[in-house]
Amino acid sequence: MTEKNNFLPLMLDLSGRKIVIFGGGSVGERKAELFSGCADTLVASLEFSQRLYELEASGQVRLVRLDLLAASDSELRKLISGAFIVIPATSNFELNRKITAIAQESDILINQVDALGSVVIPSVIKRGDLVIGISTLGHSPAVSKYTRRQIEGLITPAYSDMIRLQDELRSYLKQHVAEQRKRKVILWKILESEAVWNGFSESYEKAAKMAYEIISDCLENSYR
Repeated sequence: MTEKNNFLPLMLDLSGRKIVIFGGGSVGERKAELFSGCADTLVASLEFSQRLYELEASGQVRLVRLDLLAASDSELRKLISGAFIVIPATSNFELNRKITAIAQESDILINQVDALGSVVIPSVIKRGDLVIGISTLGHSPAVSKYTRRQIEGLITPAYSDMIRLQDELRSYLKQHVAEQRKRKVILWKILESEAVWNGFSESYEKAAKMAYEIISDCLENSYR
């Protein structure tokens, strides 16, 4: 019998949250890149990649130079203190286990790179306000990567423009159409309009003009 999967995808506001990453290599760099724009991101290591130095220089991450193998438990606890998520991303399996155990003492969420921790960080696709996370819970990184490539081919940058347009139109329709059901029908009509989608390839304004024409036609027909 397959063990029950209790993981649930969530969107979290990480503003002001402390993320601690152990390891300054390629894995730590990738994790830091992901969190640096939305959380207080700290990376601890004896050495750091060039990209991590660049992120520090731009104020996106904090780097703490520390020999993690020689560090005492109290030093590690001090770094972890107050963290929301801890990521042991060193190349030393035993060191990662040690950091994990210390974080577990305080019930801190852990993203393990060599095992399935309490937090799984998905592969992320972003198109403006559209965010898609992909994960196989560590069972097949290849399938996760393949799925991402497939989705990236379908979800074009126009999706970001459509989200912006739909948000604009929702506000407009609330002022001009009292019935929520009618607003929903109109928004779906625009969402399914090939002409509007094609309009984004020329400009946002072109697509918006077409969308407002659809609204105008819908309102005229409803009053006949």
